[in-house]
Order: sequence, then C-alpha cells, then structure tokens
Amino acid sequence: MTPYSSIRPPRREQRFDAPRERSRGEPFRTLDGGTLWMRPVRPDDVEALRRGFARLTPEQIRLRVFHRMNELSPQMLHLLANVDPERGAAYVATDADGEIRGEARLYVDRTLDSAEFALIVDPSLTGKGVGRALMLQLLVESRRRGLRELWGLVLSENTAMLDLAGRMGAERAAIPGELDTVRVSFDLDDPRVAAVDREPSADATVKAG
Repeated sequence: MTPYSSIRPPRREQRFDAPRERSRGEPFRTLDGGTLWMRPVRPDDVEALRRGFARLTPEQIRLRVFHRMNELSPQMLHLLANVDPERGAAYVATDADGEIRGEARLYVDRTLDSAEFALIVDPSLTGKGVGRALMLQLLVESRRRGLRELWGLVLSENTAMLDLAGRMGAERAAIPGELDTVRVSFDLDDPRVAAVDREPSADATVKAG
C-alpha cells in the first residue's frame, strides 16, 4: 500500500504560485529598471483591456485610431480579446497586478504575405522601452509565420512611433493624397531588420518565439 505521506497534496506555493507565474508570460525589463510580462492576449482580458483603454489620453487614442473615441463597445472588447490565430496575433505587456500596460497586434494578409500592425503603450510608461519590446514581438511573430512584410499607417505627427519604427529598421513611404499619414514597413528579409532581434537591449529581455 502506498504510504499516506507520498500522496499528500503539494504545498500551497506549488499549487498556486507556480501556475500563476507561468500564466504571466515572459518577463522583460523596462529602461527605468521595472519589470513587465509579455504574453498573448486572452479571452479573459476583456475587463483589463477596458481599463487599459480608459487610462489612455484622448491624444493617444486619436493617434492610434485616427479619430476621437471615448470608450470601447462590449462587441469591440470581445473581438480584441478573442483573436483568430489564422488572421492575426495580439500581445499584451502586463504589470505585477495583471494590468495591461501595452498592447500590440498584427492583422495578416496571406494574399500578400504581409501583416498590418497596431501598437499602443500606457501613458505612464511611454519612453521606457515598452513599445520596442512589443514591436520586437510582432517582428518575431511575423517572421515565424513566414511573412515578408510588417507594415502600419502612422499619422505624420506621431513622431514617437515613426522614430521607433525607424530605429528598428522600418522604411517610410508617403501615401498619395494623404499628407497627414505615412506608411512604415519592415522588410522581414532585410538583414538590418533581422539584426534587431539579436541586439542586446535593456528594454527587451523577452524570450522570442
């Protein structure tokens, strides 16, 4: 007969803490020495996405969606939290409390072997390397899917996003008839873009792939 001691339940930290740590995702360090966690978005992120959107400034929202928006509808929140893996991917950067402090998405066009990206960072963490870590994750995911290009439309006044993309190897192109919008694109076969994955960086210690 098996001794009772050999079938005792695991200690509390084994039952609860380890699974919770795994569910956080992969840690990465911000430029100010803080720690966030990167993971794919989940269906149970609806409320966290709503709270994250509420923390954005009106100007951030306009730069992201190109128009004013006060809140996300329940239908939109459901779509944002439930990503069809055949059509795209979404990642969130969360803090120790599980609050979403950054979000990045890509929408795949298999016809052109490309994907459009979108990215936004909590206003309290802008300029701390969160955007770079999120963009790096999108580049890794795009390459994993065998895509050739990752691109996005950016308002010309959104200098922070344009500068970030440029530092990571993106090219800019004007859009005929749209003076206020720039198309930025990453050629995933370009060695300069591929090299970004391997650059040592204080703000991106995320495990890729």
